[in-house]
Amino acid sequence: MRNISKIFASTLVTLTLSSCGGAGDTESVPCALCGDLNDLRGSIASKSGSQAQMQGWVIASFERDTGIARVGEVDNAGLYTLSKVKTNLSQTIALFTPDYILQSVLSVPGTAEKTIKQFVKFGRPVIPKLINNGPIVTFQDFNGLTVMNDLASDMDGDGIPDGSVSIGGGAALNLAPSSAIDQDLDGIANEKDPDIDGDGIVNVLDPDDNGNGVLDVFDGDANGDLFNDTAPGETDTDLYFKEGADWIAVQFELKPIEDGTGNETTLKFTIKINDSFVPLAVQIRGAPSLLNSSTYIAYDADGNPQIQLWNRQLMDDGISEDSNSSDRIFAKKIVLPSAKLPRAHETIFFQLAFGSLSAPSYIEFPYVFPNVKPAAITAAYDKSTKRVMLLGNPFGEIQDYVWQIYVWNATTGASVWNSKAIPGGTKQYSIQDQFLDPTVEYKFSVIAQSLDKIPSYPSYAIHSKKYDLK
Repeated sequence: MRNISKIFASTLVTLTLSSCGGAGDTESVPCALCGDLNDLRGSIASKSGSQAQMQGWVIASFERDTGIARVGEVDNAGLYTLSKVKTNLSQTIALFTPDYILQSVLSVPGTAEKTIKQFVKFGRPVIPKLINNGPIVTFQDFNGLTVMNDLASDMDGDGIPDGSVSIGGGAALNLAPSSAIDQDLDGIANEKDPDIDGDGIVNVLDPDDNGNGVLDVFDGDANGDLFNDTAPGETDTDLYFKEGADWIAVQFELKPIEDGTGNETTLKFTIKINDSFVPLAVQIRGAPSLLNSSTYIAYDADGNPQIQLWNRQLMDDGISEDSNSSDRIFAKKIVLPSAKLPRAHETIFFQLAFGSLSAPSYIEFPYVFPNVKPAAITAAYDKSTKRVMLLGNPFGEIQDYVWQIYVWNATTGASVWNSKAIPGGTKQYSIQDQFLDPTVEYKFSVIAQSLDKIPSYPSYAIHSKKYDLK
């Protein structure tokens, strides 16, 4: 299926020591750092039996009910450690290439025909040996494991869940009717189902949660609950979490460089930390091949901007595109090296560091880039009809996006008007010019973007250059 190189070792900054819960807390209180936290060790081999061939690959366990991950890297002997796993909770395992591209998901033989199981509880500190079988990873034995009853669809009975063929969009599982909204008819309502479409790719890793063929970043109802994902109170999509982080957002922008020398590609990482957590640091884990040599704009003591290499840190200082200082929103906007783009199914993890600087542990929140190839756009203005025309296809054949027109004062650069959100299928729109001063020169630009799953945080934004409005 897919493929990165070594995990970047971020330098932790000293903040306040972590806390979670306290005396008198009960087990019903959500707490990602409480409960049965245990380090798990294991080994993994390739299909040929070689453990050394798995060096640099990345293994993650994901909690069934929260989507929170613990992540480890395979060493040159095929060994790995998953630290501080909540072993009282159901977990599944996924395998990523050294480039953090989702490669394999866990497959355990199911009890019903044409199904597999993917969730287990770990009963001892050693995980049974894992075997990488291409789109799936399997256990050599089940010693110390409790296999949970959650089922996923395997319509051809080959042990590979349907979604693993394409990482998303598999056939729906049809096991038991339910009166609740239950996309895969497995008896678990969508809002509580870790795999809404039953295709064997858990929601936090699935680019098409409900299996309708529309990528989540463009799907207005990706969770299949018949409510728009951006409606008030809709917090059961992949970007929202029940513990540790309230939400995460990753934004890709393609924007022409002002001097006309090409386009600049940026990624903005944003996370809202839950009020009950005080991490040592907040940072990003991901592919060195994508993130190394990335830069960001820092400011010196006099407020002058400076380009600096990014150290994987996200900040809550009010000057890192993180909203206001100390509002628990951590962010950083980085400029990717020339020609670098996130690849299909490439995964990054938001890391919250806890414990001590000498021996930190992490809870991690995944974000998977869908199979989208952003492309530059241009625009034109027809003075006779007063219409702006969007030229180009920012997301290939995908039309489930919106675009807007912005008009600027050519002298001051101030924004003076912008259109409403225009559906991607509509390629031209009239400028309302009654507010324009005929003695003033104006410019216009257009921006095409995906839906705002987190308000004001679209996953993709493609900018045109500024054109003279005349």
